[in-house]
Amino acid sequence: MSVNSQNTFTDEEIRDTSSHNGDVVFNGDFVIKTLVIENGLDQTVTLQCQASANSDFSNSFNVGSSFDVTASTSTYQSCETYFPYWRIVAQCSSAPTSGDLTIIIFGVEG
Repeated sequence: MSVNSQNTFTDEEIRDTSSHNGDVVFNGDFVIKTLVIENGLDQTVTLQCQASANSDFSNSFNVGSSFDVTASTSTYQSCETYFPYWRIVAQCSSAPTSGDLTIIIFGVEG
């Protein structure tokens, strides 16, 4: 079994209420994905998984529903939907004043 991991956010210091697009991750042949989320921000962050057939995200789609990760917690989310390119969009309803956000996407070859 082959496993791949890539960061889409690395120590992202969000300090506003704008949407922040994570780095695009190439999924390749990996079918099952697990997001490991470390929310070190002092505010809850809302995350939305997005996927696309193109690396420039000219035809992106929301995958599943958005979900909240409370301040200063770690969690995970899994998905079996296949698209070659993925990213995460992060947004806080109240501007954080400290901390950072890290999200790692793990893929398992199908």
